[in-house]
Amino acid sequence: MSARLAGAARRAAGALRFSRFELKIALALVIAATLPLLGALLLAGRVAEENLSLGLDPRVVQRLEGIPSLYGDLFQARKQLYAEQARALARGLPRNRSAANAYLASSLERTPRLRRVTWFGRDGRIIAEAETETPNPEGEWREAPARVALPRGGRLECVFAIEARFFAEVNEARELAELVQGVDVLRSEIRRSYVRAFGVLLVAWAAGAAAVGIWLARRTTRRLSALLLAVRRLAAGDLNVQVDPGRGTDEVAGLARAFNAMVREVRESRDRIVYLEKISGWQEVARRLAHEIKNPLTPMKLAFQQLEARWKTSPARASDAGFEQLLGDAGEIVREEIGTLQRLVDEFSGFAKLPEVRPEPADLGEFADEFLRTSPQIREAADVELVRASGACPVALDKALMRRVLANLASNAVEAARPGRASVHLGVSRTRDRAVLTVSDEGPGVDRALRARIFDPYFTTKGSGTGLGLAIVKKIVLQHGGEIEAGERPGGGASFTIALPLRATGPDAPGAPAPR
Repeated sequence: MSARLAGAARRAAGALRFSRFELKIALALVIAATLPLLGALLLAGRVAEENLSLGLDPRVVQRLEGIPSLYGDLFQARKQLYAEQARALARGLPRNRSAANAYLASSLERTPRLRRVTWFGRDGRIIAEAETETPNPEGEWREAPARVALPRGGRLECVFAIEARFFAEVNEARELAELVQGVDVLRSEIRRSYVRAFGVLLVAWAAGAAAVGIWLARRTTRRLSALLLAVRRLAAGDLNVQVDPGRGTDEVAGLARAFNAMVREVRESRDRIVYLEKISGWQEVARRLAHEIKNPLTPMKLAFQQLEARWKTSPARASDAGFEQLLGDAGEIVREEIGTLQRLVDEFSGFAKLPEVRPEPADLGEFADEFLRTSPQIREAADVELVRASGACPVALDKALMRRVLANLASNAVEAARPGRASVHLGVSRTRDRAVLTVSDEGPGVDRALRARIFDPYFTTKGSGTGLGLAIVKKIVLQHGGEIEAGERPGGGASFTIALPLRATGPDAPGAPAPR
C-alpha cells in the first residue's frame, strides 16, 4: 500500500513539474492576456478619480448645500406675502357682522392660494368663516397659517397653501448634500474598490491564461519530449525506435512522421550495408575456397587418368579381371565427384565474381515481358502468368543481372511445385514511390521461421545446392537500391516481392540511382 501511495505521489509530482518551454509559453500567454488589462486597470483608476472629481466638484457641492437655504428664503418670502395679504383682508372687514361671511367668501376668490379664513371675536368665538372646496390647482399642498390681531379686539386667521413639492425637493436636496459629503469622505475608499475589482479581474484573467498556456504547451512538450527520448535512443543505436505522431496535422506531428521515416531509412540502409558487407565477406571466402578446391582437382584428375592408362598397358591386365572392374568403378566415382567439385568451384567463382550493377532506364513491365519471351525454358517447365499494372513503372535496371534474379526465382518456383504441371505467377505493380515485382508459386511455401535466413549464403532447404542463389538475388536487388522479402501467396505457396525505387521521368532526372 505504501509503495502505491509513493508511486502516486511521484506521478503527481511529475504532473506538477513544468518544463522551461511550458513556462515560457505560459508566460507569453499571461503577458499577452494581461497587458491590455493592465492598461485597463490604470485607466479604471483614472476614470474613477475623474468621475469622483467631477461629482465632487466644489461648485456642485456648494450648489447642493445652498438649495435648502434657497427654499428657506422662498418660504420666508411666501410667509411675508401671506401675512401682508392677511392684514389687507383684516383692514377690509365690514362693520356689519352680517356681511362678514359674504366678505370672507369673496376674499377666498380674490386671494390666490387662500384656502380658509376665520374671524374670531374678543371672547374667542367664531364670528364668521369661509373655506374653499375647490382643489388647489398646483397639486398637493401644505398649510401656511397667517394670524392678524384686530384693532377692536379679536383676530383673523388665514390658512394659505404652499405646494408640497417644495418640501419634497428640499428634503431631496438635503439628502443629496449629505450623500455628496459622505462620498467626499469615502473618495479614497471608492477609488481603492475600483482598483481592487479590476485587480481581482486581472489576477483571475492571468491565472486562466497561464492555465490555458500550460495546457497548450504540455500538449506540445509531451510530444517533443517523446521525440527527444526517441532521438536519444537513436543516438544510442536503437534503430527500432518510433514516435507516435498522433492525429494532429501540425508541425510537431509532421516532425514525428519525418523522424519515423528517417529512422526507417537509416535502419534499412544499415541492414542493406550490413548484408552487403556480409556478402562481401562470404564472396572472399568463396573465392578462396574455389581457389583451394580448384588447385588439387586437375592433378587428381590427371593422376587417375595416368593410373588407368598404365593399367591398360599392364601385362597383368589379362589375368586380373576383378581389379580392372574395381578400377573402372573407382574411376566413375572419382570423375563424378570431381565433376561435383568442379560445379561447386564454378558456383563459388560465380558468386565471388558478381559484377557491379550498371543500371539503365527501363520499364519494369516491359522487362518482365522481355524476360518471358527470351526464356523459353521457363515456359516449357511451367505455366507462367504475368499480370502488369496499367501504367508505366519506370525504373533503373541492370538487365543482365536482373534477368539472373528472375531466372533464379522462377527456377525455385518450378522446383517447389507440387506434383504435376508447375505454375509460376509474375506480377508488376507500383505504389507511390516504388515499382513492385512479385514471383510466386503454388508449392508448399516457405516456413515462417526460415524466412529471415533463406537469404543467408550457404543456407538451403534443398537436398542439393550451395545456398548461394537467393543470396546472389538479394545482393543484386540491394545494389539496385531495392528490397526483397519472402512471404505467402494468397491461396497457398511462396511469394517473393521485389520493390525497386521509381525513376524520375523529368528532363533533369538522373539516369539511375547510385549503387549502394
